[in-house]
Amino acid sequence: MRKSLFKNTIYKAILSFVNIVIPLLVGPYVVKLLNVELYGIYNTVYAEFQIFLIFASFGLYTYGVREISKIRDNKEKVSQLFSNLFIIAIISNLIVGLIYLLYAFLTSSGIKLLLYIIMTIQIVGNVFYIEFLNEALENYKFITLKTIAVKVMYLIAIFLCLKHSEDIAIYAIIVSLVNFVNNIISFIYAKKYIKFDLKNISIRRYLFPLLTILIISNIELLYGQLDRVMLGKFVSDVSVTIYYIPYYLISTLAAIPYAIINVSIPRLTNIIANEPKENYLVALNKIVSSLLFIIVPMCLGVFVLSYEVIYLYAGEKYMECVIPLAIACIFRIILSIESVLTNLIMYPNGKESKLLKLSFGCGLLNLMFNLILVTFKIFTPATAMLTTLVAESMLIMLEYTYTRKKLDIKPNFFSKQNILYFVLSICFIPITMLVKWIDLGFYLNIIVIIVVCVVLYVATLLLIKDDNIILIQSKVHGLLRRKSHE
Repeated sequence: MRKSLFKNTIYKAILSFVNIVIPLLVGPYVVKLLNVELYGIYNTVYAEFQIFLIFASFGLYTYGVREISKIRDNKEKVSQLFSNLFIIAIISNLIVGLIYLLYAFLTSSGIKLLLYIIMTIQIVGNVFYIEFLNEALENYKFITLKTIAVKVMYLIAIFLCLKHSEDIAIYAIIVSLVNFVNNIISFIYAKKYIKFDLKNISIRRYLFPLLTILIISNIELLYGQLDRVMLGKFVSDVSVTIYYIPYYLISTLAAIPYAIINVSIPRLTNIIANEPKENYLVALNKIVSSLLFIIVPMCLGVFVLSYEVIYLYAGEKYMECVIPLAIACIFRIILSIESVLTNLIMYPNGKESKLLKLSFGCGLLNLMFNLILVTFKIFTPATAMLTTLVAESMLIMLEYTYTRKKLDIKPNFFSKQNILYFVLSICFIPITMLVKWIDLGFYLNIIVIIVVCVVLYVATLLLIKDDNIILIQSKVHGLLRRKSHE
């Protein structure tokens, strides 16, 4: 039975909201408590570890969501595919795990080596990362409830166990164990409904498409991930933190609007496989509009309050993050558009090879930009983020041109409705300048800016009867009516 896309989005949004609230509660405590140098070492190690984790995952999540979405009504086929992918997960994580440990012992010592070893917990847990199954079957209610429970455990563990500035190893253990527990619970739940089918194991047939997807879905290695690794190698461990905090903050906040993309991938893939193209185009443009409706004002709202956000989140010792955060806000809007083109158009329509060429080319361009910055000794978290923004912008232009000319798919990024979202959000800049000029005080400035910007945005959209705001209004009214009748 097809599940409600709206309900799925709500579950995903609730999950994303929790994924925002918990980090915003924990993050300032962790960042302000831990020693700057030790936290920098942790972020450097984690940036390198993520590269190994990506290869250990071997594209299984993305491939699993797409392929199981196509056959989710056939339980036998789902069981066969799931069994093959799980065995591949065991093999890939074992091989990469051994290479990772070898790398750790050959390149590090002391606290750095200890952190590398602790993170092997996540590689073990990654074997059981089968969330692609729950995503493809649209089990978002379970995913939401499970993740909320695990996040609460994480919150309690941080405040109970993290007490001293030198407790970086304890922090790494908590993060790794939380990931492990999260994956184990998902695996146990999925196994109640999908059984292993070891009669039809054919690993070889999946290797090439998985390898292709591994490369395509992780071209990010040549973008933000590359920036962090190069900052650790050519600048300092602390510079990785200066880059990471803004990137992490805006990525965390973007989780709610990104829920729209995530829950739409299996649905759009299913529509492409089974319904007319017109249905796909209508659904796609609704998703684009819904995404921009949220992501644009959110990013520009954080942009105008970059100083205040960093001060409240990380404190005075990380004020160098202010400019990178402002850049990251614009960067996130660019990434959102690129995510639509990649995940909702090119990938579901089977254009992996073209996507690979475009992404790889722009990724190499970003690498070249970074090397030039290193040569002229102007490589910093801010300049690294700027070059990545330029590379991603070029990728968007190439993908957009290709989808319009070759696929005859015209995502309506520039409709009057979407342009209005940008125009209203840009108005946040003069509003903020005016309030700060009046200067009501640090905290009162923040409150007034947020209230005025939100009222301007919502009131204008209500006045013109914008589709997205009316949809939310109708859903809220319907919910309130049901509650009043209970």
